[in-house]
Amino acid sequence: MSINEKKLWLIINQIQKIHKNWLVFRLESRTINGIPDVFCCCNGVVFWLELKSSNANNKGVSKFQYNWHYDYFVSGGISFILNYHDTQSTLELLAIHEPRTMYQILSITMSRDPSKKELPENIFKCLKSQIRMSFFR
Repeated sequence: MSINEKKLWLIINQIQKIHKNWLVFRLESRTINGIPDVFCCCNGVVFWLELKSSNANNKGVSKFQYNWHYDYFVSGGISFILNYHDTQSTLELLAIHEPRTMYQILSITMSRDPSKKELPENIFKCLKSQIRMSFFR
């Protein structure tokens, strides 16, 4: 199963419908270079989420996205990059911190063709783990 950014968004949108204390919405901006795809408020924790489906070393993150995530981090904000690595069937949660470096926070390897149940469960697991951690930041 090929997973692209649109499919990742559709799954996150479905997770939001199950968890009533989650608010997520997709933002498409052609005026602000680098702004992430999804704004999230989950259990009182506000963060931004960039969706990617890339096998590249840089995960397909542009220099504008890199700069936005770094500036947001320096300002005290929380943002992540959720990448589905197709050739490895891996879901990665990444962040850009000091010194403008991308860090892998969490990586979950799934079956070669993740089921309609497996992928949403793992996306929820990725995000939920960081929501808990963000309270102690």
